[in-house]
Amino acid sequence: MPIREKGYYKWDGEFKKSYVKWLPIFINGIKSVFKKKKSKLLFSFAAFPFFVFLLAVYISTKPELRMMKDLVKQIQSDAMLFYSFYTFGPLIFSMILLSLFAGADLISGDLKFHSFTLYLSRPLTRFDYIKGKFSIVLFYLLLFSLIPGILLIIAKIIFSGEFSVPLYVFLSALIFPIIISLFLSSFILMVSSLSSNRKFVIIIFFVLYILSNTIAGIFQGVFKNDYFLFFSIEKNIKQFGSLVFNIKPDFDAPTWISAIILLFMTFFFITILTVRIKRAED
Repeated sequence: MPIREKGYYKWDGEFKKSYVKWLPIFINGIKSVFKKKKSKLLFSFAAFPFFVFLLAVYISTKPELRMMKDLVKQIQSDAMLFYSFYTFGPLIFSMILLSLFAGADLISGDLKFHSFTLYLSRPLTRFDYIKGKFSIVLFYLLLFSLIPGILLIIAKIIFSGEFSVPLYVFLSALIFPIIISLFLSSFILMVSSLSSNRKFVIIIFFVLYILSNTIAGIFQGVFKNDYFLFFSIEKNIKQFGSLVFNIKPDFDAPTWISAIILLFMTFFFITILTVRIKRAED
C-alpha cells in the first residue's frame, strides 16, 4: 500500500448490500441477556422440563422400570408426548420468565436512553430494528422449546431403536413452539414499547398474563361455560396445542378459536409495536 501525503482522497471502496442488517442487534442482544445476573439460574430452570420428559421417554421404553407412572401413561402416543411437553406448566411458566428476562428492556431501554436516533441514523429501517429485537427474544424462547423438542424426537428414536414418530407429529412439534414463541415475543416487545421503565413493563406483562387466567377462571366458574376460558392466555396455548397435535381439547370448545385468537393477538401486538416505534422515531 503506497504512503500518501496528508490530505483528502477519493474513497475507492464499495458498498455491499446486506440482507441481515439487524444481525449486530441480534448478536449484541444475545450477549447482553447471557451476561445478566441470575441468567444461569433461569436457564437451568427453563431446561428442567426437558430433562423430566427425557427421563420419562427413556422409562416408557423400559417397562421393567416402574417410575413416573402418571407421566409415562400420558406419553404413550407421540402426539400426547409433545403436547404434554409443550403445554407442561413449568415449561410455559419458564417461557413467560424468558420473555421477561430477554425482552422487557429491549425497547424500554432504547426509550429511556433515546437510542432510536442512533439506531436509525445507520442504514437500518424501522423493520430492521424490529427484526433485530424479535430475533433476540425468539432465540431464547426457541432454545428452550423448539430445540428440546427436536432432542426429544432424537432421544425417542434412539431409545426405541426405530423412527416411529409420525410425520404430522414431527411437523407439529416444529410448528407449535415457533408460533407460541412468536406470540410471546410480540407480546413482551409490545409491552416494552409502552414505557421506558423496565419495572413497569415487567409488572404490566405479568398482570396481563395472570389477569387473563384469573378472569377466565372467574367467569367460567360463575357461568359454567367453557367458552369464557378463551380469555385465558395459558388456556388458549393449551387449546391450540390440542388442535395442532390432534388430541382431545383441553376444554369443551372448538380448538380453532384459540388459533384465531393467538394469531390475531400476535398481529395486534406487532401493529401496536410498529406504531409505538414510529412515534418514538418521529
